[in-house]
Amino acid sequence: DKGVPLDRQVEKLKNVLFQAQLGSVYDKVVRVQALARFVAQQTGGGEDFCRQVERAAWLCKADLVSQMVGEFPKLQGVMGRVYAGEQGEPPPVAAAIEEHYRPTASGGALPETAAGAVLAIADKLDTICGCFRAGLIPTGAADPYALRRQGIGVVQIMRQRDCRFRLAAVVDRSLGLFGADGPAPADTAAKIMAFIEGRLASILGEEGFARDTV
Repeated sequence: DKGVPLDRQVEKLKNVLFQAQLGSVYDKVVRVQALARFVAQQTGGGEDFCRQVERAAWLCKADLVSQMVGEFPKLQGVMGRVYAGEQGEPPPVAAAIEEHYRPTASGGALPETAAGAVLAIADKLDTICGCFRAGLIPTGAADPYALRRQGIGVVQIMRQRDCRFRLAAVVDRSLGLFGADGPAPADTAAKIMAFIEGRLASILGEEGFARDTV
């Protein structure tokens, strides 16, 4: 694995399906890279920071086609960080590659770096927006793409880092990256925002806030 440049691994993602209606993992990487730059700009990050975020986004799924992650799937992201470090990527880029999966479980660790936080938000919102656009909306106990967990992750990261950008603007940008086909963006965007608001309400309820206050 260490002998294969990560950029070459990214090209292999064209042959890895993300979801039938949403294209390959490579397609997802292209969307996430554009969305991550948008989020980085919304947070007030300078051009150097935006470039770091873009580079991390480009490489964030490269280790999925490595032999190590093929053998041990739970090491996704971890090996991406290791390989990026071995191949001379800047430390913030390598760290963001691992951190963009966080939180990986309820109560799990959140991204520690600014680049990791931005990339995590972009990756999660791409999945949420794509699935809602494709009609893959969670119902009851059915949530095959773990959209509730990813929505909670977005809310937790934004609260932890005191993010001040408009989430609705990021959702609109994300939906626009999927092209012109599919449901009306305004209707889809409204459903996504209501879904994320529901995750926030759930978090605040668990923290002890009264329902009328929430």
